[in-house]
Amino acid sequence: YMKREFLLSALLALFLFACLSCKKSDIASGIPSCIRQQIKTELNNPNSAIGAVNEYLFQNRTVYGFDEGLIADGQMEIKDESCKILCRVGGFGGPAINMCNGDNFFQTAVLKRNIWTRK
Repeated sequence: YMKREFLLSALLALFLFACLSCKKSDIASGIPSCIRQQIKTELNNPNSAIGAVNEYLFQNRTVYGFDEGLIADGQMEIKDESCKILCRVGGFGGPAINMCNGDNFFQTAVLKRNIWTRK
């Protein structure tokens, strides 16, 4: 009887350990691997000002905005699916700072979804 109780306890402990060891990713699925890697880099950098990453439709393509929302007047770096920086928008500098590839980003981009938010 003691062997069976010990075995059940050991199995329960192993199951709980396995469940607690699985950490759910807070990064949305279905994004390019380089974007995912850059988010992980920001996540592990305690000095990063990136507060969120959002996916947008801009000029008929999917782009990703790395938002420096953790600092006043922070900018948002816009990257394409291959992680190439297209522009930086927002921040302190007036309306000209909103231009990206000839268009006002904030007037023409359509937010598709939030990819990641710093907790």
